[in-house]
Amino acid sequence: MPCLGSGDRDPGVPFGELTWSGALIARGSKQKRPNEQTTRVRKRVNGLAPNYDEVPRATWTLRMPRSEPERTAEIRDRITQATAASQYGWGHSIDFGPFRQEGFLGTLWLAVAAALDQAEMWPQDLSGMRVADVGAFTGGLSALMASRGADLVYSVDELPGHAQQARVVSEAFELERMRVVESSLYDLHEVIEPDSLDLILLSGVLYHLSDMLVGLYTLRRLLKPGGVLVVETNAVHDLDHSYANFGRYYAGMWWQPTSLCVSDMYQFMGFEAVRVEPFVESRCIAAGVKSDGDIPFKRGLHWSFENREDARERQLDWRVMAPAPLELEQPDQALTRVQRLAKKVFRIS
Repeated sequence: MPCLGSGDRDPGVPFGELTWSGALIARGSKQKRPNEQTTRVRKRVNGLAPNYDEVPRATWTLRMPRSEPERTAEIRDRITQATAASQYGWGHSIDFGPFRQEGFLGTLWLAVAAALDQAEMWPQDLSGMRVADVGAFTGGLSALMASRGADLVYSVDELPGHAQQARVVSEAFELERMRVVESSLYDLHEVIEPDSLDLILLSGVLYHLSDMLVGLYTLRRLLKPGGVLVVETNAVHDLDHSYANFGRYYAGMWWQPTSLCVSDMYQFMGFEAVRVEPFVESRCIAAGVKSDGDIPFKRGLHWSFENREDARERQLDWRVMAPAPLELEQPDQALTRVQRLAKKVFRIS
């Protein structure tokens, strides 16, 4: 399946380069990606379903262990209370067995799970694993992960009303291994022990973060060596340019990164074997493995580091930024005054 991937990074390869389906590409250079690969990826993107309604759903097998009328009435009442406590109401549509509770997000969470299953970005059998669903909202994916055998599932959301919904789901299905945590993502290192998780799911959250880099770094610290971070996010399907549009808080969105930007952020925040694939129009799925060692650059990150010195030589070729293209006849016209000054100061030819 065509995708954007970091592959096995050569320690000698600078961060200005990455692999495309196994072919090493120098971003910003005149080197072209293989036409066949480019065509295959673009065909995949152009053929994407326009929305979640046209993609498969993962199988939902959970049912309430106790479904007598009194218990059913109790759960319905708690759902009503949790719905009222949430600004936008109940989130995930969930089949409880004796009844089905509709949510304004429908079953898109099952579409995300199916896409991750198909792309093999996470194991369908989570037996023996400690995992987290960050930005869980109603907790549909948290419950699914618990049903797939995880030893422990942290169901995390920063909003009290969302956490209340997840607690209803956990208690309705009697999921003792699903632990609801009301916390900001940025504070999770104070709640969950570092280096303790095998897998973290971040679905529908990355673009809601004011600081995507610190968010990714925070989650990386929670993973065991070799642990996996799986992301589903709003994205621009642009594999040639690395940038993030400012979302103006459309639908709660601070940023809309390109697919290449998602891959770059993973790698700069200490992940390897990164894969990014288009999901539906304007959304992608991604996965990366926590790499050994520390991140190479720390200056400017909102985090308390003992040492902020660069761990490797920084890139001084402005073209490595791979920004959105400018349609100009002369390439030099694309240089801003600041870029021209940088070329002079750093003696870039």
